[in-house]
Amino acid sequence: MKWKLQQEWFEMCKDVCGLKAIEENPEGLENAYKWYVTILERLDFKVELIFNDDAKYRPIIVAVREPGEGYDSYIGFFQHYDVEPIHANWETSPWHLTKKGNRVFGRGISDNIGPFVQRLLVIEKEPVGNGIVFVIQGEEEIGSPFAHLAYPQLKLPNVSLWVVETGYFYKNGNNRVLIIDNKSELSSLIDELKLINSRHGKQTMVRHRPLNKAFGAEKCPCLSHLLKQSPYIAIGPNDDTSKIHGPNESMSLDYLEISALHIKSILNYRSGLDD
Repeated sequence: MKWKLQQEWFEMCKDVCGLKAIEENPEGLENAYKWYVTILERLDFKVELIFNDDAKYRPIIVAVREPGEGYDSYIGFFQHYDVEPIHANWETSPWHLTKKGNRVFGRGISDNIGPFVQRLLVIEKEPVGNGIVFVIQGEEEIGSPFAHLAYPQLKLPNVSLWVVETGYFYKNGNNRVLIIDNKSELSSLIDELKLINSRHGKQTMVRHRPLNKAFGAEKCPCLSHLLKQSPYIAIGPNDDTSKIHGPNESMSLDYLEISALHIKSILNYRSGLDD
């Protein structure tokens, strides 16, 4: 089933992909963070920028939006606006988002442009109850040196559930959901995600571990400094052929609809989160 916002999503992703937001291109990183800030402010987020004096072109973005009526919990999102440089030849132009069949190709589309833009569109177009916190960095692909210094000092609302940058579908179309849930708080949310998946003819495989990271999960500043005792979940539209960091990085259009439903469910999830 085609996601109703697919074309708008594609055009937004195309804009961001073309910015070439890599460390070797400071102007691209600066334009990328400003692009996201413009969207966040339009969506009524209060935005704070935390600058690194040694690299003012890639500040940390902290964006907070208050809960809606009847809600008092916050959902947190880990995201980044930098992308991996190009290391090998591509079949398409890596900085021009290209649609081929049911996939779109471009550097950063699966890490992290596509999932991030989808979350922003769901927040804009769908009813949202919970408050939202975005913590967004621009140096994830170089190991997050400034984030490791700044994240321990952040003053954030009490986040009841952290959502990492993306998740995965297997080659057979089934959905892998990664969680850290030491207090067993997510059982009803997982049941809801399983129901969404079953309605789309997919099985749900729950794994109790964090998302793999190029520098190792233990070096992720979000896991090291922000997660604390809160539960964590990894969901998103990537699949086993996305080729993150490789040539011909891509994302399937087939999982946008179901991934949007997952995000909508999380943004309005209540049971087990409210104190």
